[in-house]
Amino acid sequence: MNKDFVATQGPPQTEQDMEKMIEQYEGASSKRNFTGFFGQFIAFIAAIFTLFFLYQGAFGVVSPEANRGVYVGITIFLCLLIYPASKKSPNDKITILDALLGILTLVTTCYFIFMYPQMAYRIGFVTTPDLIMAIIAILLALETVRRVTGNILFFIALGFLLYAYFGNLLPGMLSHKGFSITRIASFMYASLYGIYGSVASIFASFVFLFITFGTFLEYSGAGRFFIDFPYSLLGRARGGPAKVAVLASGFMGSINGSATANVVTTGTFTIPLMKRVGYKPHMAGAIETVASTGGMLMPPIMGAGAFIMAEFTGIPYWDIVKVSIIPAILYYLYLYLMVDFQAHNLGLKGLNKSELPNPMEVFKSGWYFIIPVIVIIYMLIAGYSPPMAAVIAVVLTIICSWFNKETRMYPKDIFNALAKSAITSLTVGATVGAIGVIIGVVYLTGLGLKFSDIMLSLSGGFLPLAIVFVAVASYALGMGVTATTSYIILGVLASPALQELGVALLPAHLIIFWASQIANVNPPVCLAAFAAAAIAKAEPMKTGLTSMIFAQPLYIMPFVFAYAPAILLVGEPSDIYRTIASVTLGMILAACFFQNWMLRKLMLVERLIMAVGAILLILAGSATDYIGFIIAGAIFIFQLLTRNKKINKSLDTAA
Repeated sequence: MNKDFVATQGPPQTEQDMEKMIEQYEGASSKRNFTGFFGQFIAFIAAIFTLFFLYQGAFGVVSPEANRGVYVGITIFLCLLIYPASKKSPNDKITILDALLGILTLVTTCYFIFMYPQMAYRIGFVTTPDLIMAIIAILLALETVRRVTGNILFFIALGFLLYAYFGNLLPGMLSHKGFSITRIASFMYASLYGIYGSVASIFASFVFLFITFGTFLEYSGAGRFFIDFPYSLLGRARGGPAKVAVLASGFMGSINGSATANVVTTGTFTIPLMKRVGYKPHMAGAIETVASTGGMLMPPIMGAGAFIMAEFTGIPYWDIVKVSIIPAILYYLYLYLMVDFQAHNLGLKGLNKSELPNPMEVFKSGWYFIIPVIVIIYMLIAGYSPPMAAVIAVVLTIICSWFNKETRMYPKDIFNALAKSAITSLTVGATVGAIGVIIGVVYLTGLGLKFSDIMLSLSGGFLPLAIVFVAVASYALGMGVTATTSYIILGVLASPALQELGVALLPAHLIIFWASQIANVNPPVCLAAFAAAAIAKAEPMKTGLTSMIFAQPLYIMPFVFAYAPAILLVGEPSDIYRTIASVTLGMILAACFFQNWMLRKLMLVERLIMAVGAILLILAGSATDYIGFIIAGAIFIFQLLTRNKKINKSLDTAA
């Protein structure tokens, strides 16, 4: 991360500024700026690419190898043309090298699609053309991820390949017999765990289509409605713009799948408003960061995380969504209380009524954009396939745009949205090949079991320490890769270790999934917080530290999943109700503790007792729950009795 950039970059003024800022903070290189024939050629390929997957979503996958091959191949092809090889490469034209690499990409992709049945039939026997195509495909995947996301994931994938080849030279548990180049290359190319494997299938079938849905919402004007409507309703409330950020960013983040992208899009509106009503710049940036990060945890889409988890665990998609609802609500309840208590502490007011649009007028101007969202949720609940639900939602978004002449999507707008969907997806899609290499090596070498043994050994079989190790590993990975990539890698490596320690399959994956979001908010490298700091013109590290405090559920909930699985609606109804009540009250007390407020400012002794009560309630055991309930009730009654008395003056002084 370029610290000078963080300090000097101002709020984005145009759509191009937004894209540049998102790329900067997600680690992506700058894209080429094509005009004329090259620009039209790229847009045409991108639009056809999107149409191909919309067709598959509506009418079914043509064939597994075509589905995965086209996604990986055309993604790499577009990346090699759009992203320059180096800073010295021309920014307005395709070089001969890029053209040659693009042609090689198409050749290896076609070979995979047409020869896959034969390669699967003669598994274990690798022909010379197979080997050549496999090596080229691996090199192209590595070059793509280097160009688009930078060096970190490139070197991680390269390190895994070297591990597969030189494993016999390593000591201890990491050692394995070592594999030949032929074996490694063929496994990466033709197996279900390699470049064209399960991860490619997930991204092609689910992630890409929901990125497309989000892009069409943006082009139709729906995105603006989902910000304006909460703004009109909550703008007058105490700290109103911050509460708008909580709602709008949570919704939009669930769809677009990127905390950083959500910060840049919704934050350009909410952060200046928060500053206007009195929030300090770093505070405004932190609130937007935490709200946007929570969108990745919010059902029904969860930033595409629910689909990836369903594929990894074999648990039905809707079952994952159902158990994720309560934790997501608790996350936003905590954030909402933190915002409200902060407004109390600072004596903040909302905006004047004259400054706000009329809620009914805003609703009338865009209520129809709710239809695609309701339909997609209904279809997912009713058991329709997620790809079909996404396609129907895209079509409905186009239809709904015609309800207002100012938002109508004409053929040119639809074409631009199709092309933009593919281009937007490249920063995610570029990682698929490298992730496939990593996962392929894990399965080829048995590294997953070895990693589990190492975690069990280092933690001494102590589950809390193992969870801490997972969080640290997620954070370390998150410094250089997206949260989704971090979850995929650790989902393969760390989940077996957590299960060995007694955590069930789904809670184990939820622990990793929540921990993978920590890198967005935790200093010293917290990309979403740095993006918000740039918009707020705040000090980056101060924004990051504040974000960390406002995002405490990210650190708390993994332990709750492990020790109180009833929060995931598992177990006897009485245990489920008690656990939900205790953890909810624990989160409320935690917010009171961090903001030094309940019904009034807390005395030091009250604050310490409240911290104890929060811990006891979040532990969610029957004995600790009842003690926590008594503590919470006692403090609340005492605060209620003393909130308006003269004792307030001495309390303020003591606090």
